[in-house]
Amino acid sequence: MRPIACGPYLRPGDPAFPMKSCDCPLLLAATFRRALLTGVGALALLPAAAHAALDYATPYTFALLAGTGSPGAANGTGAGASFDAPAGVALSSSGTLYVADRANNVIRQVSAAGVVTTLAGEAGTSGSTDATGTSALFDGPTALAVGPGGDVYVADTGNNTIRRITPQGVVTTLAGTAGEGGSLDGTGSAALFRQPSAIAIDSSGTLYVADTGNNSIRKVTQGGVVTTLAGTAGTAATTNDEVGAVSPAGHADGTGAAATFYQPGGIAIDAAGNLWVADTDNNTLREVTPGGVVTTLAGTALVQGLADGTGTAALFDNPVGIAVDSAGNLYVADTGNSLIRKVTPAGVVTTLAGTPASYAVLFGTGSAAVFDVPTGIAVDSSGNLYVSELKGQVIAKGTPSGGSTGTSTTPPVFTVQPVSITVTGGEVALYAAATGATSYQWMLNGTSPVGGASSTLVLPAAVAGSYTCVATNAAGSATSQAATITVAPTANPGRLINLSCRAEVGTGGNILITGFALGGTNAAGSDTLLIRASGPALIPFGVTGTLADPDLGFYSGDSEVASNPGWGGSAAIADAAAAVGAFEWTSASSHDAALLVSPVVGAYTAQVAGQSGDTGVALAEVYDTTPASSYTATMPHLTNLSARVQVGTGGGILIAGFAIGGDSALTVLVRASGPALVPFGVTGTLADPEIEVLSGTTVVAGDTGWSGNVAITAAANYVGAFSWGNVATADSAVLVTLPPGAYTAQVSGASGDTGVALVEVYEVP
Repeated sequence: MRPIACGPYLRPGDPAFPMKSCDCPLLLAATFRRALLTGVGALALLPAAAHAALDYATPYTFALLAGTGSPGAANGTGAGASFDAPAGVALSSSGTLYVADRANNVIRQVSAAGVVTTLAGEAGTSGSTDATGTSALFDGPTALAVGPGGDVYVADTGNNTIRRITPQGVVTTLAGTAGEGGSLDGTGSAALFRQPSAIAIDSSGTLYVADTGNNSIRKVTQGGVVTTLAGTAGTAATTNDEVGAVSPAGHADGTGAAATFYQPGGIAIDAAGNLWVADTDNNTLREVTPGGVVTTLAGTALVQGLADGTGTAALFDNPVGIAVDSAGNLYVADTGNSLIRKVTPAGVVTTLAGTPASYAVLFGTGSAAVFDVPTGIAVDSSGNLYVSELKGQVIAKGTPSGGSTGTSTTPPVFTVQPVSITVTGGEVALYAAATGATSYQWMLNGTSPVGGASSTLVLPAAVAGSYTCVATNAAGSATSQAATITVAPTANPGRLINLSCRAEVGTGGNILITGFALGGTNAAGSDTLLIRASGPALIPFGVTGTLADPDLGFYSGDSEVASNPGWGGSAAIADAAAAVGAFEWTSASSHDAALLVSPVVGAYTAQVAGQSGDTGVALAEVYDTTPASSYTATMPHLTNLSARVQVGTGGGILIAGFAIGGDSALTVLVRASGPALVPFGVTGTLADPEIEVLSGTTVVAGDTGWSGNVAITAAANYVGAFSWGNVATADSAVLVTLPPGAYTAQVSGASGDTGVALVEVYEVP
């Protein structure tokens, strides 16, 4: 299940409420965009190089081995099986492919014929239980290696451990302590890792681990003895420390501790015992000798780009998966570029398959193939490649052109269906998505083509009727379910009525700041808002580490308009909360804070801090209290939400909640800026943001790379959002018309990357 938190109208009693949410260091309002676009970061990324011509001299042909293209946990054959965020892959000597099915928390095995079964773990359940088969539990396993005796070794990333699985499915923990992150060398549970994300094994059974959070390469014997081979070790353990590396990040070549890495995400070992490391955030490929001597083979440190060439003349974008054949050639899942690359022992880089910066599932040869976040890669003795697509939810098999690939290309499969809506008129945007689609065509009433060849249909003026989307590729086409547009004027039109976010509240610049704007043609009018900051009120719902003494301030620009250090059991606050459906604060003496304010049209922030400098988890909520019966379209109302945060993985992705009230649908523009922040001096940005809009657990719209979409540009200009220019970047946005209800806008790294991102939700009237 996707994490659902800080969403509008989520009550603490709802099953999803206590789940880990956006642990946001800083949230700012649209009014302060200049402040949003300057701020904290880690290492600065150099400007990305322009895409150079690619060399497809030895193209590969890719086809489906297994997977439906949609998240699931079904065993079966070919397209009858399903995965959920498949990550690392590894081959046994018998040809069985093992898959770290990350979001399912299981290890799967795939036969040469595409038959998928589960080796160990229980789908949908995380934990760290040593047992047999489905009785064993994992937490976000990311990478695998198969030993000489057939044992499978797992980088169990969420548990910070290295696990071993026998061919019979018996799981034990070899090294590390579940729930503790650190970088101590030692034996068994005395050794500590921080987010180990890649693993390889040599012919003697010695394991090598890319300890990603520690920016180091670790060595593990069969007896569980852990030492650091290269990179600088960090500090001792910190319980449940799974966020942020304590070891210095860098890109220095050298020996042992003199060498530095930047979140290495892939590792492979050749016949001579040399390690090959995909140094992901450095955008380079590194070599580590058995003696710990580190050199750079290809790519330029800290430069994201795309170019074939030799050594530093070649460029990568967040390479993750890496494999090596018997001749010493490297095969790389260049995740950010959505390509499969080959690197010779001399450092000559060519491209085997993929379409640059395109994200879908389309099987074909060379540049005709399209990948959706290729992550894991393995190579067999015949040179065939096996690639996991983290977001595409499939395993693809590639062979040198002319070879046999297995399952043939399949028609597109819809993963997001268009939604029926009732509107009052004006602009309408419908959205749909299908895996494997090379083109889209929308149809009105089944017969009349309408709109351009895009997954988003934008109608400048609403036209009532039944709309379907036809997705096509070389193997055929598929038609979406029908979505009906009904045009029905109403006195209670759709509008934003609630914004909320739960976050870790720090001090100074890391307090919780929720930004929002009020719009409307009646500039002299006002809108009464209920603003709440819950800290102690979260405790009865199982939330730990709460902010003990929230202090709530309401700001217009830099001026504090109102503040409250404790609600004191106010009857007016309680009545307003009940009227808008907010969860009840049961203690009149609690230190939770709340305000009732009546601002005019403008931009504002609600700022939550610890009254006595304390820190902890708090929930900020902003509710429009205007009764539906008295609302008119000219009245001031919520029109915008924006938040800038450090985006992590898993429960640490960015989730902004919003709700639409009224009797008709509302068109919204939702943007996720990462690279677009770089020109404003923001460092450590999220290189490859993906945006998804969900209703409950159902994705209703999404995007990975906005492609310079003219409709997005026009909508952004209309609502006054800062410009992304006209050049396609990795920033993501959706324009969609949604019926009344509660939604979350979720931002994550499409390739599992992390960094600073800005999310914005705009009403598009």
